[in-house]
Amino acid sequence: MVEQNKLWPKLREELTLYPGPSDKSGAPTWTLHDPVRNQYFQIDWVAFEIIFRLSSQDAEIVCNLINQQTTLSVTNDDVYAVIKFLITNELVHQFTTQEYETLLARSKRLNKGWFDSLLHGYLFFRIPLVRPDSFLDRILPKVNFLFGKRFFQITALAFLVGLWGVFRQWDYFKTTLVDTFSLEGLFSYAIAIVIVKALHEMGHAIVAKKCGCKVPTMGVAFLVMWPVAYTDVTESWKLDSNKKRFMIASAGIVTELLIAAWSIFIWSFLPVGAFKSLFFFLGTTSIAATLAINASPFMRFDGYFLLCDILGVPNLHGRSFSYARWWLREQLFGLGDEQPESLNQSQKNFFLIFAFTTWIYRLVVFFGIALLVYHYFFKALGIALFFVEIWFFTARPIFHELIFWKTRWPEIGPVIKHKPAYYLALGIVCILLIPFNIRINSQGILKPETSLNLIATQPAQVTKMPPPLGAEVAQGIQLIGLSVPELEKKIHILQARVEMLSRQSGAAGFDSQSLSQQPILRERLMASKSELDGLLAEYAKLNRKAPFAGVITDIDPDLFLGEWIPKSAAILTLIDGKNWVVDCYVEESDLRRLDIGNWGKFIPDAPGVGSVGLSVISIDRDATRVLSEGSLASTVGGGILVRQLNNKLIPEHSIYRVRLKVDGNPGKLSTGYIRGRVVMLAWPKSILGDLLRGGLAAALREVGF
Repeated sequence: MVEQNKLWPKLREELTLYPGPSDKSGAPTWTLHDPVRNQYFQIDWVAFEIIFRLSSQDAEIVCNLINQQTTLSVTNDDVYAVIKFLITNELVHQFTTQEYETLLARSKRLNKGWFDSLLHGYLFFRIPLVRPDSFLDRILPKVNFLFGKRFFQITALAFLVGLWGVFRQWDYFKTTLVDTFSLEGLFSYAIAIVIVKALHEMGHAIVAKKCGCKVPTMGVAFLVMWPVAYTDVTESWKLDSNKKRFMIASAGIVTELLIAAWSIFIWSFLPVGAFKSLFFFLGTTSIAATLAINASPFMRFDGYFLLCDILGVPNLHGRSFSYARWWLREQLFGLGDEQPESLNQSQKNFFLIFAFTTWIYRLVVFFGIALLVYHYFFKALGIALFFVEIWFFTARPIFHELIFWKTRWPEIGPVIKHKPAYYLALGIVCILLIPFNIRINSQGILKPETSLNLIATQPAQVTKMPPPLGAEVAQGIQLIGLSVPELEKKIHILQARVEMLSRQSGAAGFDSQSLSQQPILRERLMASKSELDGLLAEYAKLNRKAPFAGVITDIDPDLFLGEWIPKSAAILTLIDGKNWVVDCYVEESDLRRLDIGNWGKFIPDAPGVGSVGLSVISIDRDATRVLSEGSLASTVGGGILVRQLNNKLIPEHSIYRVRLKVDGNPGKLSTGYIRGRVVMLAWPKSILGDLLRGGLAAALREVGF
């Protein structure tokens, strides 16, 4: 018994106990303050009674005293649980060697090296700027009207009047809002945010002082180098009223809503100018900041502390995370561990939903912050800080959970094969590692390998009609007759000039006087012949003959004899219906999976046209800079994302053309150009391999300076 008395814990003398607000059941609570670390611990009625009687130095005596003197029923386990809580949080004197060793080990864990200190300093640090307590004492009597019921009624009325003003000037309001999405507008929003956040923190400070708390410091905290104003209202934990704590926690949001209400009211009456723009920025910024940031319960901002007070559940993040981790481990491995705390079914469901929602929300937010940090700093430092963000906020919690699984492996290993988690993990690994994917899907155009699109090179008159649609024409048959009188006149003149110059050049050798003129005549003859050849070639283009035997698949339906057609007018299309190809485009990651001769299949979008077999005949090794197949562009419903530049379709991503030959004849087609889906057999790939290759390629691309 004497030995037990020596080991019995003794509460530290400098600790302070404050009455706290009643819990949800109406039972009293207390707040234990550790002034050395400036930490607060909320304890319930049972813990208070046990701590109050610790001087008895015996668990049995403590239980008997509490059970006799109060309406509580306490057991030895309750006493030892409270003692464990006090020892764990270093609220008692340490006597034994083991206790000293525990303190020493904890101190070593807390004493980080210079790198860890630098890392944590980068992730979060505070800079106190002012000590406002005495200033708040002076101004509090002057702003007492802000707490009156009459002020809030007037503010509500002003807000309604302001909304009516916005409704009346809605077009101007929308135009102003759109105009703010500019460099000047973003700068104005930045100034408005500084003003609003400063008033937000002042609201916390004034309400805390009104409730009797000291406000030792106000300043700027940097969360991943992003400045955030803060106010130290830690003393609110000493308050014994939930209402007062709620008032302090909600003061910032209420302040921003007040700013929004009065700013919108003033904006609705001001004439167009700088002051109207100022109140527009203050009003919209206050509403946006409140809804998007402060009211969110998933980060440790005002909304989180308000939710804790409303539910009467302090430390909601930590408690819900702890329960969600326990639940996940039990569902996966069935370890049989005792749950972190006793909860009813509705509390369990809420903790699970809240924890998983918070994890997903933080994953998105922290990944966004990592991208912002990457683009905010210069490239080398941006890349390093990006990986720091991903590790600290995303990968590290997962790593720690895996470490926990490893420490419990003797329990997990023998039974895991009988758990659904084993087969689930095995299935996921198989899906990730086994190369199931042996296909490449793309979009392509079925077209004849040889075709001719006849286009008018200049304005001309139809003198001979083309063959009808669907007609088969032999090689060398004239496709259309077009006449250009001015062109024909030039040809006749040049033909006469060439004939005359030929005679003069031939006769120059018989006359000594004209012999000296022969070089000049030959030069003129060559120039005239060259010009005549050009005009004849132009005439031949207008009166084109079929370069191959084929079928007329497209023709201008409005053509008639004697009609004048403009330059660049499409006249007809001639195709060779014997050999067909499909042109499609693949991404760079799929390029190495294809070889000449790979099989494929074309499934046309056109109804009534059957699918055809394919084989790869060519693969471009240079990326396509201009998309020639316009029907594949996203602007007309195709699958290739493009942008238009100087009337050209420029692919947004690197794509490579693949040409496939149609095996057999697809049958008689009305147009010869059909869009459809292309499926090609390729070298297999796994999901994990694809992810690793993509990530490695992106990393190599980004680190290339």
